Amino acid sequence: MHSKSRSIVITGANRGIGFGLAKLLLKKSSKPKVIITSRDETRGKAAVNEILDEYPSSKESLYYHVLDITNKDSYSPFADWIKSTFGKIDVLVNNAGVLPKGDGTFSRRYQATLEDATKVIGTNYFGTRAFTEYMLPLLASDGKIINVSGTRGLPDWQGEKLSKKFANPELQPGDLEEILEIFMEAVKKQNFEEAGVTKSSYNVAKALQIAWTNHILKKNLTGDQQVFSMCPGWCRTGMGGDKAPKSAEEGAETIEYLIDLPYKLNQDLNGKFFRDKKVIPFDEPRSELFLKNSRN
Repeated sequence: MHSKSRSIVITGANRGIGFGLAKLLLKKSSKPKVIITSRDETRGKAAVNEILDEYPSSKESLYYHVLDITNKDSYSPFADWIKSTFGKIDVLVNNAGVLPKGDGTFSRRYQATLEDATKVIGTNYFGTRAFTEYMLPLLASDGKIINVSGTRGLPDWQGEKLSKKFANPELQPGDLEEILEIFMEAVKKQNFEEAGVTKSSYNVAKALQIAWTNHILKKNLTGDQQVFSMCPGWCRTGMGGDKAPKSAEEGAETIEYLIDLPYKLNQDLNGKFFRDKKVIPFDEPRSELFLKNSRN
């Protein structure tokens, strides 16, 4: 894959896209060092055993450590272990995330509750952000961060009022706080349509993550460090259900593509959003995904 064996951390990898990515990377003849994490140690170790049953030659390339991105107390033991075992991280794949029950891509009935919104935004946005910022000192000088997001995080999915705010090319940190306030107010009042905001906390969490990636995190990187957001598509996972057209490994192919891009800063790609191994503009209209799915 590369001239040297890269160390690749995948959060939330005991199942789904992260698990599929680990298998995809370990299929390669020149294996990277794959570090998978999960909140639940028992499930994480079971995932390791399952992968090793399928790829027994990966024993020296696959590592596991418990990690909960929503619990900052778990950051330090993980970072210390990374430092003593690998020295640094070449690629951080932020895959850990949650989706509330009933909040499907084409769901019309779902409306975020305060409990859902707190958990989903707390994990998908705040957890990802806090963990990434904590780990930045351990990112290699030509390291990559890949945030697993979704098309539902693009501006056109956020409702009229929030879409305009997310589409602002000069978006500032304070704007993200304001967007969150507007959404949480609509959750408390349950007046989404009147407020001009999406009913989905998942949409907003991923939109905040994408906006933070492109407008804030990108500016805090140095040297040849790069960051990308990506959409795996609709996959057969615990989140996606069994009717989805893609397998978890197929969903992970765009992450693999981003990992394999040159380890040299590319200003044209840095901070961008990818789907199906291509850059997708942030202003892609929502109708495009519906058309795409109706054709499949």
